[in-house]
Amino acid sequence: MHWNLRTRVLLVVVAVLLSLTASLSAALLAYVTGGGGLQAVAWGAGTFVGSMTLALGVLTILLF
Repeated sequence: MHWNLRTRVLLVVVAVLLSLTASLSAALLAYVTGGGGLQAVAWGAGTFVGSMTLALGVLTILLF
């Protein structure tokens, strides 16, 4: 199946929003459990990078 550019861009936007939601949740959990602000940022950034890598990897396999 041939995917057009608009579909690919929308799927990447969905992947970014999913990763952003996961990272905000991880940062909130890290902060609420007693970690400081820097620890919350580190957890959120790590979660964003990890989930974005997985999402783009799956999209690469599916779209190309």
